[in-house]
Amino acid sequence: MFWLWTGAHLEAARVARGLTQEAVARRSGTSQPTLSAYERGTKSPTLAVVERILHSLDFDLRVQPRVTFREVPSERGRTYVVPEQLWRVDPPDCFAPLTVHDFKGRRTFNLLHRERRVQEYVWLLQHGDERKMFTHLDAALLVDAWPDVEPRLSPDVRALWQPLVYAAGEAVLEQVLIAGLQAGPPEPLSKRARERLIDRLVERGLTAEQIRQVLRSRRASS
Repeated sequence: MFWLWTGAHLEAARVARGLTQEAVARRSGTSQPTLSAYERGTKSPTLAVVERILHSLDFDLRVQPRVTFREVPSERGRTYVVPEQLWRVDPPDCFAPLTVHDFKGRRTFNLLHRERRVQEYVWLLQHGDERKMFTHLDAALLVDAWPDVEPRLSPDVRALWQPLVYAAGEAVLEQVLIAGLQAGPPEPLSKRARERLIDRLVERGLTAEQIRQVLRSRRASS
């Protein structure tokens, strides 16, 4: 139901801006008790009201693919949680620290550092539940980290996630290639322009091999 989704997101948007319910209510033309009811999920706002509140916080309401998870039993008697497709997590959430409790005790992963993010993704893919995955696992960052994540996974987990990662990587690569074709025949790249292009492709989450493919396609069409 719509209100089950909006309540958590309205609260998250408000907290992200560091505002009280009273402040957001004044900004959006909504009463504080009503906003509180929206956040708790005891009252359902219309789509127009949700947009008005989010716009007052400088957020947009957007549509994204619905992610479903399945439980997959392994031969070793464990059960893994695996999504049907990958998704994007907006900054700064995709870099928010993740604290976990396991047989090693209480640990906190700092996702701002790539090596720690690799360790966290390995933990998530092998031990994470739906909530932790959906909150912290970003498709582009996983594609970028995959060459370092993959060797650290158990064979059964690697087999479950590899098709998802490759599909996400191909989708990003396809978007880049289509955008390049729509822009017309590419101009020859200077060394500086080539470095800027590589930086943009890294930001999109492409792997080194995918970046080489983009560069080869540019040379072939120029």
